[in-house]
Amino acid sequence: MYDLFSPAFKANPHPTFAQMRANHPIYAHHDRNGNTIWYITRYADVVTIMRDARFVKEQPDRPPTDAINQNMLFADPPNHTRLRTLVNQAFTPRRVEQMAPTLQMVADELIDAVYAMGAMDLIADFALPFPVVVISDLLGIPSADQSQVAAWSQTIISPGGRRLKAKERRRMMREFVAYLQTLFEKRRQSPQDDLITALVQAEAHGERLSETELSSMVALLLVTGHETTVNLIGNGVLTLLQHPLQLELLRHNPDLLDSAVEELLRFDGPVETSTTRWVGENLVYKGHAMQRGDTVRVVITSANHDPAVFENPDQLDITRKSNKHLQFGHGIHYCLGAPLARLEGRVALWTLFDRLPNLKMTANPKFRQGVLFRGLEALPVAWTH
Repeated sequence: MYDLFSPAFKANPHPTFAQMRANHPIYAHHDRNGNTIWYITRYADVVTIMRDARFVKEQPDRPPTDAINQNMLFADPPNHTRLRTLVNQAFTPRRVEQMAPTLQMVADELIDAVYAMGAMDLIADFALPFPVVVISDLLGIPSADQSQVAAWSQTIISPGGRRLKAKERRRMMREFVAYLQTLFEKRRQSPQDDLITALVQAEAHGERLSETELSSMVALLLVTGHETTVNLIGNGVLTLLQHPLQLELLRHNPDLLDSAVEELLRFDGPVETSTTRWVGENLVYKGHAMQRGDTVRVVITSANHDPAVFENPDQLDITRKSNKHLQFGHGIHYCLGAPLARLEGRVALWTLFDRLPNLKMTANPKFRQGVLFRGLEALPVAWTH
C-alpha cells in the first residue's frame, strides 16, 4: 500500500507519512519472509510506545550474539539501567562543554582546506569529517587511527550501502573489536583524560562494564555521534538553502541559533525511525493484534510533522516555541549525546554560513536509502570570495 523504500519517498517522505497518519496511523507491513513490521506514525502513539514496557529493545527469544549490539540502546531494564548509570559517569555535561573550542577549530580547519577552491561536496568535505574528528577526540582515539575507525563505523551504520558481503563485514567487525580491546588495555595501563578512560574506570555498586559492553558502548558512541551529526549538518544546510528567508533571518539574529537547530531537527532531522523495538508479548494496541516478536518502528520524522502537536508542521519556522520534537527519542532511551549533537549543530551551521555567506547548491541533492537514518549522499555547493 505504501512504498517506503523508493528514491521518490526518500526525497520527500512527508506526503506519504501524512497519508499514513490520517488513514493508517498503525500500519502493518509484511516483508518477503512473512514477518510483520508495525509502523507507528502519530506523535501520541510514538510517545506511548517509547514509554510502554511491553515494547522492548531486546529481541524476544533471541539473545544478542553481536558484540557491537550489547549496549544500552538495545537493552531493557534492569540491564539498561545498569549500563546507563555507568555511562552517565563518563559522559558528563562538563566534558561536552569542554569540546566547544575543539569543535570550532575543526570547523574552521575544514573550511580553510577548501575555501580557495570556491566549491566542495558539503557531505564529503565538511559534514562527514567534522564529527569523525570530534567524537574520536572525545573518545581518545589517536588521530593516526581515525580514518580506519571511521571506515569501521561506516560498516556498522550501512553495511548494505558499502556493498559488503556478510563475511567481509564480520571480518571488519572482528578487527574493530580487537582494536578497541587493545585500546582499553592501554587506557588501563596509562589513563588519559578521555571518554574511553572514563568508561574503563566507570564503576557503580561494585560493577564495571565488561569487555563486550565496553566495545559495544564505544561503537554506539562512534555511530550515533558520527552518523547523526553528518545528517544534522547536511539536512540542516539543505533546508536553510531551500528556505532563504529563514536563513536571512538567522544571519541577522544569531540569538535564534538555538531555536533554529531545534527546528531543523524537527523539520528534517537525521533519524527517520527509532532503532527497532519488538512486541514483547501478545497484545492488542488500539484494536491491532500484535504478536510477540513482531518488529515495531516508531517513525520520528512523521511524529515531528504531526499537526495535532505542531502548528503548521510543514512550515520551517526557526522562531518556533515549545518545540517538543522527538529527534532524540523519549523516555528511558532519550539520547545521552543530545547536548553534544546540539553543540555540534550550532557550531557547524553558524561557521558555514558565517564564513561562506553566499553559499549555494550547484546540483540537486540525493538522499541515501535506508529506514533508520535520513541523510544525503552528496550536496555539491559553491561560493564566491
